[in-house]
Amino acid sequence: MGQIREAWVADYSEHWSHLSRMDNLFVILNISMFFLTELVTRYRYYYTFYSLLCLGLVYIGLLLPVGLLKRLWYYVIFVAIEVIGIYFMVVSGWYRVVTNRF
Repeated sequence: MGQIREAWVADYSEHWSHLSRMDNLFVILNISMFFLTELVTRYRYYYTFYSLLCLGLVYIGLLLPVGLLKRLWYYVIFVAIEVIGIYFMVVSGWYRVVTNRF
C-alpha cells in the first residue's frame, strides 16, 4: 500500500489534469448531443441534467479543497462521480437511438 501512495503523490497532478480534460470533453459532448438538438427542452428528458450535474461536481471538487488533491481517496470519489455522469450520458444516447429522436 505504501508504494501505491508514493506513486500517487509523485503523479497526482497529472491524474487530476487528465480528469479535468476528460470532464471538459464530456460536458461539450453532452451539450452538443442533447441541448443543441432540443431533445431536453422538447421531450423533457432529464438524464442529461443529471449527467451535467455529476460533471459539474467534479469541477467543484477540482477547484475547492486544494489541500485534499494529494489524497487518493478524494480522487477516487470524483472518478466515481465522473463514471456516474458518463453513465447518464450513455443512457441518454441509448434513449436517442431507441426512440429515434434525432
